[in-house]
Amino acid sequence: MPFFDFKCEKCGHQFTLRVSNEEKSKVKCEKCGHSRVIQLLSPFFAPGSKADSGRRVMPGPNCEGCSSAGMG
Repeated sequence: MPFFDFKCEKCGHQFTLRVSNEEKSKVKCEKCGHSRVIQLLSPFFAPGSKADSGRRVMPGPNCEGCSSAGMG
């Protein structure tokens, strides 16, 4: 199940829940219990994306074509 970010329209509380797509419409505020919550847009992470700027992943020992992978 994916994680989604929500914000309560009544108290303004922001929270993250792990909930199925089918259950998103039934989410209530975890702070005040109000049923009017909106789903917030969450940043999407993918290697090489703008959200990934500055992050570098070191290759593992099985990296093909990498000089640190070794021979054989």
